[in-house]
Amino acid sequence: MLFLFQPCSNQLQRISEEESALRDIVFMRTEGLLMTQMLEKKSKNKHILKICKQVKVYYIQTQPQLLAVTQGKDLKLDESQFATIAKEVEKKFENYNINREDKWIDMYKHHIHNSIRVYSLFLKRREWLSVTYFSFEALPELINLELEFNKLKIK
Repeated sequence: MLFLFQPCSNQLQRISEEESALRDIVFMRTEGLLMTQMLEKKSKNKHILKICKQVKVYYIQTQPQLLAVTQGKDLKLDESQFATIAKEVEKKFENYNINREDKWIDMYKHHIHNSIRVYSLFLKRREWLSVTYFSFEALPELINLELEFNKLKIK
């Protein structure tokens, strides 16, 4: 579910592997935040809504670290890439059904699990100080959020 974009044809300039990794983190977080907003908008389940608030706090708390590690990097981001992510998330949630909420929770848990996997890989590789630092900062709370979602009993 992670969107990994290749530079558009008008962005053929080579970006470093570190910048590419940071770019993927930005896209992954964008997708996660948009999915959180969709769940918050569609769900009526108080437990889901509570966890969505926790997720938003996670994004708010980790955003300064992400901004710090991306400062001065040329990630080749443009509005059309974010619009594409938004359209894809909207499409995934267009048939949302409260009676089958487990389907969307599973999709969301899959996203969190993939994010944990990506951050863990960055920590293991330790190739880029900035990416390793951000992964180290972001990973613990993401694991806690995964545990919270796993506790949900949705049918």
